[in-house]
Amino acid sequence: MVSEAEGRCRFEIAPPRHFLYPALLLLLAEEPRHGYRLTDSVLRLGLGPIDRPSIYRALADLESDGLVHSWQAASTAGSARHVYGVTDAGFAKLSAWIAVVAEEQAALSVVVKRYDNLPLAPNGTEQT
Repeated sequence: MVSEAEGRCRFEIAPPRHFLYPALLLLLAEEPRHGYRLTDSVLRLGLGPIDRPSIYRALADLESDGLVHSWQAASTAGSARHVYGVTDAGFAKLSAWIAVVAEEQAALSVVVKRYDNLPLAPNGTEQT
């Protein structure tokens, strides 16, 4: 139940839902990597807190869909690691996802531009 203080119309800044898939495809398109190395790279994209198990689940989904493939690579220390790379189908899906993101970015830019053009905030003060 929503409390009176919170109200029904809340807006929270949060990473886009399901953006982990295209983020992983992008990073793997830049260079094949093992899952462990992907964690820090995903966090540096600024998508919010994403844990390692979520990354490995997403990699399994992407591999199941034929968008990435994996292979064993020798490690400099310890056991062999799974390395992931993007398939041709993965590159095609990444292009399609980026097109959607670009459209959303353009739409959001229109909203921000209109907001920036407001002369005064509703309380009569100048907008910051």
